[in-house]
Amino acid sequence: MPIDFSDIQIPFLRNEEIRKRADEFREKHWGNKIPVDIEFIAERNLDLLMITVPNLRSQADTEAYLSGDLKEIVYDPDIPEVRIRFSVAHEIGHFVLHAEVIKKLRISSAEEWKEMQRTFPEAIWGRAEYQAREFAGRVLVPREQLVRSLKDLQNEIQKARNLVPDLEITVLKELVSPKIAKKFYVSDEVIVRRMDTEEILPEM
Repeated sequence: MPIDFSDIQIPFLRNEEIRKRADEFREKHWGNKIPVDIEFIAERNLDLLMITVPNLRSQADTEAYLSGDLKEIVYDPDIPEVRIRFSVAHEIGHFVLHAEVIKKLRISSAEEWKEMQRTFPEAIWGRAEYQAREFAGRVLVPREQLVRSLKDLQNEIQKARNLVPDLEITVLKELVSPKIAKKFYVSDEVIVRRMDTEEILPEM
């Protein structure tokens, strides 16, 4: 049965509001330690069941989804652990920011999720995806700890600058991101994205 999207809207949220809610969520459920055990939070604090579906990505064109009853996060166990962590945090972003919309969609299977993605107006779902992605990034990579981690690498950054004075900022980000990513247990790409969206330069 086709989903009626006529009464579904995703409210506009400024990045500052998303990040504030992400920081409040993390502090409430975990504190300021890193890495954040996002699966522990999902299961113990939010009472969400973590359901594995092998090959979910190929079946439903997604690595994870939140069920329509807001009781389960279904994810693909075959993807790298850092991606599982981010996917879980992303779905928690939907749980926190878009619960009423998710309930209206009533998704309960990989097939329904795939059909929803195919028919959902991109302009609406694109906003929801951006918000959940920003929420996830901020939960897993708190700004203060990211800045601190970059300060710890200033000697290495200066050595790189001494060798290549005109080294591009994008290259510097790629150089430092693997070292920082290990601390937060996320992918290198997540660290680069956090530096970009938070407007943090590698050189402090």
